[in-house]
Amino acid sequence: MSIDLNRRGLMLGAALVSGSAAWPALAQDGFDRPPEAPPAPALPPLALEQARLPNGLRIVVLPRPGAPRTAMRLIGEGGWLRDPAGKEGLAEVALSMLAQGAKREGDEMDSADIAYAGDLLGRPLRLELTPATAELALEALPDQCDDAVNLMADLTQRPLLAFEALEHIRSRAVDALVLRRADARLLAPWAARRQFWGRLQPVSTSTSLKRLRREDVLGFHRQYWRPERAVLLFAGDLTLQAARALAEDFMGDWRPPKAPVAGPTPALALASAAPAAAAAQFLPLPQGQGCRLIVQTAVPRGTPPALRELARILMHQRLAARLPWPWESQLESLGGALCWRMSVTLPVAAVPEQLAKLREQLPLLAAEAVMPEDLAMAQALALGDWQAALAEAPDEWLSTALAAGELEDHLQWPQRVRAVSGPVLQLLMASSWRDNRTQLLLLGDAGPPEPAQRAWPGLALTTMRAVIGE
Repeated sequence: MSIDLNRRGLMLGAALVSGSAAWPALAQDGFDRPPEAPPAPALPPLALEQARLPNGLRIVVLPRPGAPRTAMRLIGEGGWLRDPAGKEGLAEVALSMLAQGAKREGDEMDSADIAYAGDLLGRPLRLELTPATAELALEALPDQCDDAVNLMADLTQRPLLAFEALEHIRSRAVDALVLRRADARLLAPWAARRQFWGRLQPVSTSTSLKRLRREDVLGFHRQYWRPERAVLLFAGDLTLQAARALAEDFMGDWRPPKAPVAGPTPALALASAAPAAAAAQFLPLPQGQGCRLIVQTAVPRGTPPALRELARILMHQRLAARLPWPWESQLESLGGALCWRMSVTLPVAAVPEQLAKLREQLPLLAAEAVMPEDLAMAQALALGDWQAALAEAPDEWLSTALAAGELEDHLQWPQRVRAVSGPVLQLLMASSWRDNRTQLLLLGDAGPPEPAQRAWPGLALTTMRAVIGE
């Protein structure tokens, strides 16, 4: 999530978030100093309801009275962190194959039938892969929820997983890899993760995709699409009783394999890995469109979600004010370790100057004192983002919290955000973005490397094989 605001924009944003009471002070004081933030309005607590079927399937309901549509997700544990070594890309292929064919009451549905069934609900079926989860997402009108749950049950309990579908999905995945290698923006997240977590970070290659067999897909599906390892999530105008009835009708007879399926869990190995030391790398991409510049640093394990989000917002605000480019920022957790990443796309001519400014400004911005108005502004933006996520995509917000194991923090978000103090936020900010902890990655066609290397001493050329593996 990015926040594209300079200091003046943030002042206006705070007034909008906090209500019209801020406007008289803004008109009176002008823009020489920010107005005193009014007390934040009290937000009602979220009434999340949960149940579990006898087969272990967990049901989570976020009631939204009056919502015209109900968002549903079936969430399994087969995220891409589960890719076995040497067969990276298996999670993506296995998830994609669910939409290529399934059975319903003995009859086979092909990919066109499945797509049509999703379209009848008003929104297409979405398959979403995260580091920790594989998800099927649908939306439906209240009287169509049974059709949506039935479709998700067909795809996960009775998929065809045919050999022909594997060849089709594999071909598409290889084509996507070719595009990713040529596009700095597409390549950047994977290259940055590999730089931060090292070789334990699974990255699919054409070689690993070619190794996949139908037996691999079948085993992966049996291992991770099991009722006791799945969550059926609802966000809409329905009760827990109604959601449970739907789950029992279509997934009550879902049974795990009689014999447990053994398999590797690389996420556990990644959780025990320490982030790599500070490094600066330049990966040239000839004929690329601009350059992607990434800086990242480690955040201490166990840092509360609200604290790290306020630090991210405040640092992003400061960086956008000093280096006015469309920066993006995010905090990512893979297996426990936390990576704080900021990135931007720059034209080639601007790279050396921005590198030099970034190297100078990063530690200064992190060490800058956190004033009460800084804390109030970050809190207002964090609460605004939280409310927007609940209004626009509550199922996505809820699935993210579940996958991260931070459900309670997100449900109590207003209280957790307001409980963060300035001194604690200052401590986290000051310990970040030091020279010995900051990694830099530059991807794209930036011309001769010497100007960039003068702007950021220690910047070393690297290769696609060194970064991605081939």
